[in-house]
Formats: sequence, C-alpha cells, structure tokens
Amino acid sequence: MVPAGDHMEIRETTRTRTPFIMMQERVGLPVNWLLSGVGRAYLAFCPVKERQQIVELLRGSSKPEDRLARDPKRLDAILQETHARGYGTRDPTHVGGYYGGLPHADGLLSIAVPLRDGARVIGSINMLWLKPAHTIEVFADRYLPELQSAAVEIVGSLRNRARR
Repeated sequence: MVPAGDHMEIRETTRTRTPFIMMQERVGLPVNWLLSGVGRAYLAFCPVKERQQIVELLRGSSKPEDRLARDPKRLDAILQETHARGYGTRDPTHVGGYYGGLPHADGLLSIAVPLRDGARVIGSINMLWLKPAHTIEVFADRYLPELQSAAVEIVGSLRNRARR
C-alpha cells in the first residue's frame, strides 16, 4: 500500500492468487488511513511533519472512517502503541473495505509494517488471515519476523531499481 492523498492505495496484492480470501481486492483500490493496519503502520513510523499533514487533511473529511482525525489524543495513543509494538493492526470497527461507498465485512484480521527507507516511509505491507484462525498476538508471534524481512527486501529492491 502507498499513500494516495486522503487514503492509501493497493499497489500489489496476492489476493487474486489465494483460495482462502473471498473478496478479491485489486490493485488501485483505496484503503483507509486511520482504521487499517497499513495506514496505522505508515503513520506511526513516518516523519512527524508528514503525519501532521495527512491527519490535517483527514480532519476536514466528512467520511465516518476519518472521524478519528478529530480526536488527536486517541489517535496519538493508537499510533504510539503501534510504534512501540512495531506493527499496525486494524481498528476493531474496521469491517475491511468500502465498495461503492458501502462497507463490507471481510472477516479478516491483519498485521502491517512500514516500508522504511531511513527516516522516510514509502508504504506499508500487511498479512491478512481469517479471524477464527489466530488471534493477532499469536499470528504476530509467528509471522511478524517474516513480514519485517519482506519489508526490508522490498525497500532494498526499490533502492536497487532506483540506482539503475
């Protein structure tokens, strides 16, 4: 996922290749900043000035999913917790996605980490699973190191591509 103004946007996905996830989200779909794990991971690790600009943009939004931007104490606490934990999670009220303006419940949980290039954050990646399979904590204990490794590999690949 990468920043795209008032939302993040899917830039790559494996959902089209998995038999387990029913909602086949595709590249280009918007993802909410404040309720998604990827948005929270990005905001928790990006430079303060960038975070302030994004939150200020969302503060003027009339979308219900952006309401948290008008509660700075709560948002700051969530982002501090995300940073301390090292990964973002979905807000419990986040149903998964919005299609045609209508929410749909996808039955998934997720963990997300930022794609960090020094002090800069260029995006976020996540892993999703069906809620009954694992708690967030059990899943993170098992798969967070792999997700963090993938993030490092992606950033390294982007750096190598930029040098060419």
